[in-house]
Amino acid sequence: MKHDKELLIRNYLSNLQVDVEIAGYTYCPRNWADFDYLPDYNKFYYICDGEGWLKIGDKEYYPKPGQLFLMPAGVIQSYSTISDNTFRKYWCHFTAKIGGINLFDIVKGPVFIDVADDLTLTGLFSKLVNSFEIGGFTADFRAKGIMIEIIAWYFDNLPLSDIRLYSCHSVEKLGAVLAYIEAHIMENITIEDLADIVHFHPNYFIKFFRKHLGCSPLQYINRLRLEKAKRLLRTTELTIREITDMIGFNDPAYFSKVFRKHTGFSPLEFRNIIKRVPQGLCLDKL
Repeated sequence: MKHDKELLIRNYLSNLQVDVEIAGYTYCPRNWADFDYLPDYNKFYYICDGEGWLKIGDKEYYPKPGQLFLMPAGVIQSYSTISDNTFRKYWCHFTAKIGGINLFDIVKGPVFIDVADDLTLTGLFSKLVNSFEIGGFTADFRAKGIMIEIIAWYFDNLPLSDIRLYSCHSVEKLGAVLAYIEAHIMENITIEDLADIVHFHPNYFIKFFRKHLGCSPLQYINRLRLEKAKRLLRTTELTIREITDMIGFNDPAYFSKVFRKHTGFSPLEFRNIIKRVPQGLCLDKL
């Protein structure tokens, strides 16, 4: 049984596709706070100093220096300061997917780890931040490699008994659905289309989808479209009209409205701000 579990995890990780949206080392301002938002990316917070408050799902935490927190995509989250002694922390936003499914929806571990080997983890985060500051055409490539090392560090420091796996049958069905969404993201995707892929009644399919991914199919599709939009805004000079067409929104005004609701910024504001991230801005909500 232990061998089977290790084999499954090894297979999942070997098929992992990782992208890093942003990383930094930040002294959080006193007004650092946001409540009940649903990110479409995973986050690691490595707390170096200070104090604060996090809520992940329905559980509250007061992280201590030397703890690494994982905040998975698709989980309602809140955070704030609690005193003038605010966090100094390394942090990153990233996606980690297996066939379109978030790794942490399939392989679940604890929310936080007490870090014993501080030098190794600090070194990895420092390299990740530097890869963004240095830039160049290999920046994303270098960041992916370092991010994979950080994810590996997280799992290497967990007892196997602390890792839970979702059933392969569900993963296969979800994988087929998410692959279809990915391939047809520019088109009008209906619930009926998706339910037909796995031979479910549409009403049951919605419940099945929400049970395993924590959101409705429509929420997931919009989240994926916005994820692609952010990547295009960050890495290309395409116009808002061109990006709108590429991600299936069609109407630029509607796209801008949804984008602002999701990130707090218009697409153009996001593009301008993301270019200034190495100057130390605290952009956790991006």
